[in-house]
Amino acid sequence: MNLGFICAVGASIIWGLVYTIDQKVLSNISPINLLFIDSLLTAIIMLPFVFFNNDSIKTVLSSGKSTLLLIVISVLLAGLANFLIFSGIKGLNASNASMIEIAYPFFVVLFSYIFFRSTPNIYFFAGGVLIFIGSIIIIRFA
Repeated sequence: MNLGFICAVGASIIWGLVYTIDQKVLSNISPINLLFIDSLLTAIIMLPFVFFNNDSIKTVLSSGKSTLLLIVISVLLAGLANFLIFSGIKGLNASNASMIEIAYPFFVVLFSYIFFRSTPNIYFFAGGVLIFIGSIIIIRFA
């Protein structure tokens, strides 16, 4: 079995657990506070890995201005996305927020086409439409 597939499934399972826990946490704190704590703890946990693998920092710093700019944009967007999903979980609940957020693969395909001229096939768009329809059905009728 493909390691990438196993990692993606593992991430999906772990995100399901994280959203469930976040719903409980967000009943007591604000989304911005959770985002701050999440970011701070992630930085603390990752610091030893980066410290002992200094090649990774050298690689990033020597990757060029355009790559560094994309990294900064990606980090800022990820922070905003985390804040928005935390707010969605707090305002709706973990199940409903995740059903809406699960439409992101459609946007990955769309933005990959717009920004990087990748060529998606009809199955990507059909899958995206089915994800939207499934999310609407679950949110509306569950």
